[in-house]
Amino acid sequence: MVFFEIDFKPDQLRRNCKVSVDKLKKTDTLVETGYNNDYTVARVPRFFAWKGIIMTNDFYSQFAGNSIKASILSVEILRDALIPKLLGDDSSGILYWAGKDLARQFPVASDDDLVTFFEQTGWGHLVVITTTDDLITYELTGEPVARRSATIKSPDFMLETGFLAEQSALRTNCVSEAKITFQNRMRLRISVTIDHNQPIVNHDPATPIEIVRPQIELDDEQPEEAQ
Repeated sequence: MVFFEIDFKPDQLRRNCKVSVDKLKKTDTLVETGYNNDYTVARVPRFFAWKGIIMTNDFYSQFAGNSIKASILSVEILRDALIPKLLGDDSSGILYWAGKDLARQFPVASDDDLVTFFEQTGWGHLVVITTTDDLITYELTGEPVARRSATIKSPDFMLETGFLAEQSALRTNCVSEAKITFQNRMRLRISVTIDHNQPIVNHDPATPIEIVRPQIELDDEQPEEAQ
């Protein structure tokens, strides 16, 4: 299992546990982290380790409530043309971490809010397929998934996968990891495993963002009142 340096607080890591992304190695288990398995800790390059410099709730509400839609082309250029070139072979792993980091910045309170957030970010239509104490299975479909699958040979959905993993961790206060268990050109399934034997210690619950709900537009023509 791989954890990133940002997953831990400063007092939970010793200096000799930090390694570069391009030279991962197993380390001894740290008692103070509460994790009882061998794991790898990776240091993310400085220019990717942003520190949450925006007011996330204000940021979200400003753009989610904006009637001006972002250009699909501009998003796809960043997501599937620029980022893979910058990250190279580490693209999937770092995007998974980035999804986790985004979940910490934009925590949601419920599955309904999670579905709305996915629609608003243009990630696709999210459906909860099954839920048990230790496993949640999601299905992601919709035009964004079909479009990326039609134009990209091997579209990467690790950003969404990491996001779902960390949303579960935030809500259950337990280590949660996610993986894609099925994928074709129209849909994919993401399974999130919750390890109740590994509670997250020193966890500070984040305040969920206030989801902006789409307003229902009334018809221009109102029925005339009876005379």
